[in-house]
Amino acid sequence: MESQTIPAVRPVTRRWSTALVLAGAMFLVLFDSLAVATALPGISAEFGVPPAKLQWVVTAYSLSIGGFLVLGGRVCDLWGRRRVIVASLGLSAAGLLLSGVAPTLAPLLAGRAMQGVGAAFAIPAALASAATFFPDEPWRSRVFSVVAAAANTAGVAGAVGGGLITSFLGWRWVFLIVTPIAALCAVAARLLLPADERAAAPRERVDITGAVLATGGLLAVIYGATQVGEHGAGPLSLAPLVAGLLMLGVLVQWERRAANPLIKPSVVRSRRLIASCLAFGAHSAAYAAVVVVGSLQLQDVHRLSAAQAGLVLAPVLLGALISSAPAGQLVRRFGSRPVVACALLLCSLTLGLVAVSSHASLGLLVVCLTAWGLSAGPIYVGLTRECIGDAAPADRGMASALFESTTHVGGAISVAVFLTLLGTGAGYRTTQLIGAAVSGAAVVSTLLIMPRRPAPEPADRNGPPVTGR
Repeated sequence: MESQTIPAVRPVTRRWSTALVLAGAMFLVLFDSLAVATALPGISAEFGVPPAKLQWVVTAYSLSIGGFLVLGGRVCDLWGRRRVIVASLGLSAAGLLLSGVAPTLAPLLAGRAMQGVGAAFAIPAALASAATFFPDEPWRSRVFSVVAAAANTAGVAGAVGGGLITSFLGWRWVFLIVTPIAALCAVAARLLLPADERAAAPRERVDITGAVLATGGLLAVIYGATQVGEHGAGPLSLAPLVAGLLMLGVLVQWERRAANPLIKPSVVRSRRLIASCLAFGAHSAAYAAVVVVGSLQLQDVHRLSAAQAGLVLAPVLLGALISSAPAGQLVRRFGSRPVVACALLLCSLTLGLVAVSSHASLGLLVVCLTAWGLSAGPIYVGLTRECIGDAAPADRGMASALFESTTHVGGAISVAVFLTLLGTGAGYRTTQLIGAAVSGAAVVSTLLIMPRRPAPEPADRNGPPVTGR
């Protein structure tokens, strides 16, 4: 039985306002992912929390968003994208408010978890809406460029603005300033986004068993990988990782015979989705080599403080923001496959330069980091256009969720691997060269797996099928 709710496909008359609402949703749910790092010292001082427990302020968010993405993707396909965006922004606003007024650590962690769940539902709904509301070029790739720019702007604003807010107003305002903005964005989404259209078929039930297996498996894998990265590959660290992988294995078997599977087999058979997920996972591994390993390297080799290391790494996000603007035009002119392959090659080469110039001047390192960041915009725009646009309109939320899951799972596993390598004596250069090699392998997988000429996309009711290069 097909899902009862088809994403809103009525003609979009207010294109820029719709695009900005979707971009705003992405910005708001990602802003605090980096801004909260600047608030940790203030939280520690006020609550008297040791660093080991304080890390959960970050982990509660990352676990929630990574674990609930797949469920969020399916729910937005079944219940409607606008409805899910409005609800998830409301949940994020509530989580921000709870975090900002939290009297102790426990409600702060609960608020962070609420923000993560809200993001897990908002991200696939926003990406699926971008593909569904804008079925024709040049608007499809243009909107993905706007969304990519918003995501990268959130990183820059979080890293820089969070520090300023914490310094002048206090850590609580990192959350409280964003709370009314998130609420207003929820109202704007309700007023400006096209309404969800309901099909005549009865509502399809959510696959509860599949949801439990997917969410539990992803939570366990990400948590286990985080523990391995922090404490090494011991039995207590590996146990949740192994348990999560077993749950995901059971999920695969369950979905093959489920009447209404959480993840439809037709979605995961797409070559464009497979190629996109592999490429995005590889880029996430390279990002971990640049940011996580690079931060440790800057503090160890160049004797910088954590805050100074963050400023040196800021050009990575700046480069990603700059490259998001022309990415849509590049994709329309040359096609996603060659643009993504070239961007991944740039990612690999510049990460190699970062590795070999580890002892060079900070000026040269900043140039290399900025060049690396320039790969991010074309990669994200090209892959989202291919992966999500290839899915049937009623399955684009799930395609978005699977795509976004690769960055959280791939990032967590790569951080664990890199930190384990560093713990065993491998140098920073060796670790970063491994990240460069992973990006290079993604160039090959993209060229081999992603179709040279995309098949015609499913026809939307507000326009003819769209074909691309």
